[in-house]
Amino acid sequence: MKKFFGNKVFYITTLSIALPIMAQQFVTSFVNLIDNIMIGSVGSLALTSVTVANRIYLIFNSTLFGICGAAGIFIAQYHGAHNREKCQKILNINIVLSLIIACLFVVALLTIPQQLVEIFSSQSDVIHESLKYLQFAVLTYIPFAFSFTIMMAFRAVGTNKIQLVVGSITVAINTTLNYLLIFGNFGFPQLGVQGAAIATTVARFVEMFIYLFLLLKHKYLFTISLQDLFHIDLSLLKSLTRKAIPLTMNEIFYSLGLSIIFISYMRCSEELISAISVVDTVMQIAYIIFGGLSSAVSILIGNRLGANQIEEAKSNAYKLITFGVMIGISIGTIFTIIAPYIAIFYNVEDVIKETIVQLLSIKSCLLPIYVYNVCVFFTLRAGGDAFSTMLLDSGFLWCAGVMISTVLSMFTNISLVLLYGIVESLDVIKLFVATYFLKKGKWAKNMTVNL
Repeated sequence: MKKFFGNKVFYITTLSIALPIMAQQFVTSFVNLIDNIMIGSVGSLALTSVTVANRIYLIFNSTLFGICGAAGIFIAQYHGAHNREKCQKILNINIVLSLIIACLFVVALLTIPQQLVEIFSSQSDVIHESLKYLQFAVLTYIPFAFSFTIMMAFRAVGTNKIQLVVGSITVAINTTLNYLLIFGNFGFPQLGVQGAAIATTVARFVEMFIYLFLLLKHKYLFTISLQDLFHIDLSLLKSLTRKAIPLTMNEIFYSLGLSIIFISYMRCSEELISAISVVDTVMQIAYIIFGGLSSAVSILIGNRLGANQIEEAKSNAYKLITFGVMIGISIGTIFTIIAPYIAIFYNVEDVIKETIVQLLSIKSCLLPIYVYNVCVFFTLRAGGDAFSTMLLDSGFLWCAGVMISTVLSMFTNISLVLLYGIVESLDVIKLFVATYFLKKGKWAKNMTVNL
C-alpha cells in the first residue's frame, strides 16, 4: 500500500502544486461552457459551425503542446538541477519555435480557409458560418502561441498562481465581450459567431500583453529579450529538437487522428455533431484534473529526475497516478449524475439534447480510465521517453480509434452514439499498454547530466 499511497506531506505538496492550475483551468473551462451555451442559444447551426472551425485550432494547439511539452521536460529537470541559465535558454528557443508554428497556421488560414473547413464539413451553410468565425479567430493564433509557451514554462517550475490571475482576467474579458457581441446587448452590434471570434481575439491579446509585462519586469524566474531570441544556443536547440520532434509529431498525429475520428462521427450524423461540441466543452471542467496532475508530475517527477533522485521519482509516479484515479472516480460520479441536466441549457432540438446526455454519460463513466492513462503519459514525458509516449498516445489512437471508427462509419449503418461509445471504450485497452510502459521504467532517467 505504501507504493500507491503517500503521507500527509506528499498530498499537501501535490495539492499546493496542482490546485492553482486546477483552479485556473476550472475558471477557463467553466467560462468556455458559458460561451458554448451562448453560441448554442443562437442555434445548432452556429454551434456546429464553431465546432468545425475549431478543429483546425485543435491541431494547432496539439502542435504547440508537443513543442512546449518537450521544452517543459528540460526546464523542469534543469530547474531541479538549479541551472537557471539553461531554463531561460530553453524558453527562448521555445518562444521562437512556437511563434514560427503560429505564423504557418495563420498563413494557411489566410490563404486556403475554405479548403481547410471543407475537410470537416460538406454542408454549405456550416462552411459559410465557419469561415465567418475564422475571419477573426485567425488573429488569436500568434498571441495564444506566446502566452501558452510562457504558461507552460511557469508550470514546469511550479509558478502556478499567476496563471490563475491571468486566466481569470482573460476569461472575464472573453465572457463579457461574448455577451455583448454575440447578442448585441447594450447597443453593441449583434454579430453571432463573429462576435464570439472577436471576443476571443481581444482576450488573447490582453493575455499576451500581461505575460509580456511580467517577463519584461522580471518578476519571476524568466525574462525576455529580443536580442536573446536571435541568439539561440545551438547545442540546446539540438537536444531540444531531438525530444521535440517525436513529441510534436505525436501531438500532430494525435490531433489528426482525432480529426479523422470526428469525420467518422460526421458520416454517422452531421446533424448531431453539435452534441460532441457540448460534451467536449462540459468535460473540460472534469479535465482540470489533467492540468493539475501534469504540473505535479513536472515538479514531483521531472524535478526529481533532474536532481538525480530516480527512486523518489518512481515512488512519486505511482502515488500521483493513484491519487489521480481517486479524484477521477469522484468527479466522474458527479458528472454522471448531472448529465441529464446539462442539455436543458441549450436551444437545440430534442434529439440533440438526448445525444448530449448519452455522450456525456459515456465520458463520465470512463473518466478514471482517462486519468490513469494521462498520468502515465505525463510520467513518460517527464523522463523524456518520447518513443513510448508516441506509441501509447498517437500510435494507439491510429491503430485502434482511427481504424475502427473509419471502418464502422464507412461500411455499416452504426449510430453516432454507439460509435462514440466504442471509440471511447478503447481507453480500457490502452490502460494495459500504459501500465506496460510505466513498469518498463525507461522513462526514469536524468537528461541533464550530459548537457
